[in-house]
Amino acid sequence: MGGFMSTRPIGRAMTTAAALLAGATMAAPPARAGDWLADKSGCRVWNPNPQLEETVTWSGSCANGRAEGQGIVRWLKGDLPIETDEGEWHDGRQASKGTQTWPGGRYDGELSDGEPNGRGVLTVQNLKYDGEFRNGKPNGPGTLTANGETVQGIWKDGCLQGRRKASIGIPLSACR
Repeated sequence: MGGFMSTRPIGRAMTTAAALLAGATMAAPPARAGDWLADKSGCRVWNPNPQLEETVTWSGSCANGRAEGQGIVRWLKGDLPIETDEGEWHDGRQASKGTQTWPGGRYDGELSDGEPNGRGVLTVQNLKYDGEFRNGKPNGPGTLTANGETVQGIWKDGCLQGRRKASIGIPLSACR
């Protein structure tokens, strides 16, 4: 098996996540810092990966102007849904266990500040990663399966460590 590559962070920003290294390289969009976004009622949710012209809807409780408790966030670009997040929110940020679903992909697992943190399963197109995450990227033990081939190993900041080369959420060229 060659290496795997991915160039974008998890969630709305990870719609292109796994190709065999024998394929193309894709440039990552410029990173933007997270920001608060309010729905029509004024309830705010934390957006770790803001995109231009993005709006949000929240179905759940609002405490002190921020999403709180069980609920669903729908991220929209124009009138088109680009991601649906379900689970628990604390002070406007998705936390605990939850699900993030977008066209072509899904994440199920532990979250902190709206990003994968802890144990989780990421499925995007022909890729499945089952393992540990930190700050939205694979970190720690994990198993990557794509096109019927499986690689187990230790990941650091989105890069598979060892002889085999693979990345999730960052360009393969960023891995050493």
